[in-house]
Amino acid sequence: MMKKLAVLGTSLLVLTAGGITCSAAEMLQTTDFKGGVSLPWHIAESNEQNSWAQVKDGKYEVNMDQKGTNKWDVQLRHREISIKKGHTYTVKFSVTADKATRIYTKIGDQGEPYGEAWNNKWEPYSLKAGQILTAEDTFTADKDYKIAEWAFHLGGELAGSLPVKISFISMSLDDPDFIPTPNPTPTPYRDIRVNQLGYFPNSVKRATFKVSSGSVGPTEWKLKNSEGDVVAVGKTIPFGSDHASGENVHIIDFSSFTTPGKDYQLSIGNIQSFPFDIGIDMYLQMKYDALKYFYHARSGIEIKMPYCVDSKWARPAGHPNDEAALIAGRNYSGPSSINGTGGWYDGADQSKYVVNGGLALWLMQNQYEHSKANGLSDVFGDSKLNIPESANGINDLLDESRWEMEWMLKMQIPEGYERAGMAADKLAGEKWNMLPLRPDQDEQRRIYYPPSTAATLNLAACAAQAARIWKDIDHEFSQRCLMASQTAYEAAKANPAIFVPYGNEPGSIMYGDNYIEDEFYWVACELYVTTGESEYLKDLRGYKDSQMMPYSLSGLFDHCCGCFDYCTTGGLGTLTLVLHKSSEFPEAKESIKKAADNFIGIINGEGYGIPLRESTYEDKLGVRSDVTGYQHASNFYVINEAIVMAYAYDISKDIKYINALTESIDYLIGRNPLYKVYVTGFGENSVKYPHHLFFCPQIDYNYPSVPPGFLVSGPDSTTNLVYYEGGFIPKGFPPAQKSYLDHVEAWQTNDVNITYNASLAWVTYYLDAFGKDIPMQPVSTPTNTPTPEVVLEDINKDGTVNISDVVLVAKAFGTTYDSINYDPLADVNKDGVVNMVDAIAIAGKFGYTYSHKYSICY
Repeated sequence: MMKKLAVLGTSLLVLTAGGITCSAAEMLQTTDFKGGVSLPWHIAESNEQNSWAQVKDGKYEVNMDQKGTNKWDVQLRHREISIKKGHTYTVKFSVTADKATRIYTKIGDQGEPYGEAWNNKWEPYSLKAGQILTAEDTFTADKDYKIAEWAFHLGGELAGSLPVKISFISMSLDDPDFIPTPNPTPTPYRDIRVNQLGYFPNSVKRATFKVSSGSVGPTEWKLKNSEGDVVAVGKTIPFGSDHASGENVHIIDFSSFTTPGKDYQLSIGNIQSFPFDIGIDMYLQMKYDALKYFYHARSGIEIKMPYCVDSKWARPAGHPNDEAALIAGRNYSGPSSINGTGGWYDGADQSKYVVNGGLALWLMQNQYEHSKANGLSDVFGDSKLNIPESANGINDLLDESRWEMEWMLKMQIPEGYERAGMAADKLAGEKWNMLPLRPDQDEQRRIYYPPSTAATLNLAACAAQAARIWKDIDHEFSQRCLMASQTAYEAAKANPAIFVPYGNEPGSIMYGDNYIEDEFYWVACELYVTTGESEYLKDLRGYKDSQMMPYSLSGLFDHCCGCFDYCTTGGLGTLTLVLHKSSEFPEAKESIKKAADNFIGIINGEGYGIPLRESTYEDKLGVRSDVTGYQHASNFYVINEAIVMAYAYDISKDIKYINALTESIDYLIGRNPLYKVYVTGFGENSVKYPHHLFFCPQIDYNYPSVPPGFLVSGPDSTTNLVYYEGGFIPKGFPPAQKSYLDHVEAWQTNDVNITYNASLAWVTYYLDAFGKDIPMQPVSTPTNTPTPEVVLEDINKDGTVNISDVVLVAKAFGTTYDSINYDPLADVNKDGVVNMVDAIAIAGKFGYTYSHKYSICY
């Protein structure tokens, strides 16, 4: 049955069922969801608690639990389109819902002045429960809409009974005169994955080769120089099935080749890797670009030439007078407002957080202290970073870190108010801003949130650290920091349980943490090193995990693999003790080495040499109920573990630690199943579209591309963007290392953050400083002889799977990765626990004998 409706002078067809056929003039990048991917269609909402979405059974399901106030408080939209005056367009869509509801849809400006080229004459469509609505219409554009979007509004007065599930089946926007932008030349597929920058002459040099079957035997590889001459040959080492990548892989080890040069390539038959160098300067520029991130992230100051390097990255000052009112309804009687001008924006938007800002600031200040302790502080000396403070006679790394420290001091509640001495948790906009937006165009009302214990301890730790750093440079500032630290520490002791829950709020996220004994320990370590006072020594020794370096997380990603993040901070205090008072705290040194050994054990069991184990964990942010794979910001945890390995190498000078560090970074710089460099502007195949409100030409070509040196968060198993390189997965979720999408809207996998870049800056500084001095490998596999397979079931690596291996499993039986007696080699299937599964794996290969001249263990 068909019913005619008059719409904009054309006829609209409304059908109870049907589908859509798209023409060659299709403007949308995604017209249906049969492939399992939604972007660039995505949900936008005023409150992230309003709805959640997933691609399921070929439909994009929007599950709305709250409707908000306005119809646009929940919306589905597709950007990256442009409407031209005089062109005639055909609009089609097909949608259904499980309950009666209404939807409003429009095509027009995605920002001011919000003109609408088409909107069904301002009338919403009514959906009947369980029936498919298929609509078709045509319109002629009255003017150009250069930066346009197609949006479906679902909230506010439109919504009926909640909860409701609205399922979008297909959409089409057809323009016969549309000339598609030519697709960029795709990156050549690479089955040999390498560090695309290069390898140090004396470091371990490994690549990963993807094969079609795990039964493929050792295969000859060749290393060619820039002239195409073969300079080394060898045999691949069959690894077998690599669960995290979902691939069967071999290892190529060419560590014994040490000749420096440019543009080497590995080849197997007609398969070639990306070119790479063997040298000592691969990270020379990256360490500076990683720190330039923080100038771009500054709030309250104009970003301008020559400091921003390229004029396209210049912008007016964001929030030059960041006066923030106290949020209402939190039962807190603090100052009516705080002037929080300055500091760094946390990530893609214009929020500023004391908790996450504290971790980033500590990392930057620790980098300075480490460089100074090793006689390398001149690497970041005055004028080295090209920032406004350059030429003031002070180390540029300190100038940049002070920008954040000064802001954190402003967040401390003054005397005369409730919770005086504590730190306000954050400063943010009242609502979320939409992409794209320059910080100076942010019109959201600015608010600050009541103090939390975690924020207060972050301030105390960083201020204590700053006090000792600045003591002989700016004594007045040093004293101000010390007083703020001690005041904050005492205020936190008086208010030890003011927690922030996990999740999101309108306009900002919540860096939740309900266990902060490790933060108290961290502060005690910093204050003891700064002051030498016995009360702080007593406090730090009183912590149950004093002097320990964790290798599993607490808090948001409880029991996931990692050493520190904004929730798990005890390891930061331990690093401080080792850097400044190593002889006084020998247990701290041993704990750091033990954690590094644990990460090396994980590397040995991974086809791509990554020190991150897949974990099963609760997603406390609510994206999925439970997850197996990698936690959010997996790249961040990889690079933080590299910092621990650097300290282990400092302590021991054991080459295995710096080899593990370099192999960890290999993964981030291209030796991964997506052959992606996760740092912008480097290598042959770097990320291009991180999630950011300002660096987002993918949304609006008037906005600039991203500068080099931004580390993105990386694969995230909580994501419902079921996409991976080379195709789509229509059902289920991709392997952990392929749960990634390089798209500006893919915030789950492609966000940037001050903590990520602080860690990147630390590690690239270390590699640039110490990589050139790596000693020759004590044992090297000849590159012209075949190398045998690695057998994980042979735990003691004696060449035979036998009773000796059973004994090792028995000794570790029942232990988990966070247990003292956990043996990562006994965990054959790498699931974080030694149990019957591992025993069965041993039994299945019992008596197997092989050549064991090569071991993937260091």
